[in-house]
Amino acid sequence: MISAVVDPSVLVSAFIGRPDAGPGRVVSAWREGRFTLISSPLMLEELADVLGRPKFERWAGDGRGAAFIAGLATLSDHYSDPEDAPSGVRDPEDEYLVALARLAGADALVSLDLDLLEAPLGDLTICRPFEFLTRLDAESSR
Repeated sequence: MISAVVDPSVLVSAFIGRPDAGPGRVVSAWREGRFTLISSPLMLEELADVLGRPKFERWAGDGRGAAFIAGLATLSDHYSDPEDAPSGVRDPEDEYLVALARLAGADALVSLDLDLLEAPLGDLTICRPFEFLTRLDAESSR
């Protein structure tokens, strides 16, 4: 089965956006068991921090954000936070996602972040949600 680290920005977009948009479809594919989601404490903390911001209150309030994060934590393959391992991405705050994907042997890192998408990381597939969904579709048709 394909495994992937999904950037918190994709998860936030899925949470607040339309379910038929790319990020929402990635989360739906995970819920349907089409791929294994890889998570770590730092990734879940980042997601909680973002969803806890006042501008997301209308979506994440009344425990909805916490329930979303709890579901991700419970149903994902959980790894310890990786050691610092510089990867060469432009934004140092994204380093942990690359290190997590490498640590877990993920098949992909799914992101909307150009700092990741444009990073010269030949050993790791970094793709947009629609590219990842295309790959899932190709795998399921085999």
